[in-house]
Amino acid sequence: MHRELKRKHVTLSMLWEEYIASEPDGYRYSRFCELYRAWEGRLSVTMRQSHAAGDKLFVGNAGDGVPVVIDRRTGERRAAQIFVAVLGASSFTYAQATWSRGSPTGSAATSVSSRRSSACRRC
Repeated sequence: MHRELKRKHVTLSMLWEEYIASEPDGYRYSRFCELYRAWEGRLSVTMRQSHAAGDKLFVGNAGDGVPVVIDRRTGERRAAQIFVAVLGASSFTYAQATWSRGSPTGSAATSVSSRRSSACRRC
């Protein structure tokens, strides 16, 4: 169940509905959630990673995207993907909206690498 909740768009409510369909006399939703949260609270949630400031660049896309109005007159919308790049163990973050899930061209690399150079000079 814990693994299922890590999948995109899966909720505890959905899992309870599946559970109650197979076990009609099972726990009600509030008790089901209470028991799950108690079990989840006993899990180890730490994963230590050591990073020298500016040593590693983490890149990815944030979520499913955001709706963008293309034409105000017609209300036409298009989903924009949010590209994010972060230098490990630093406060340098770069974000850019793009139309596709691939990394944006040049501008992100230029922006992040120039910040990385200045951050590393301070190391």
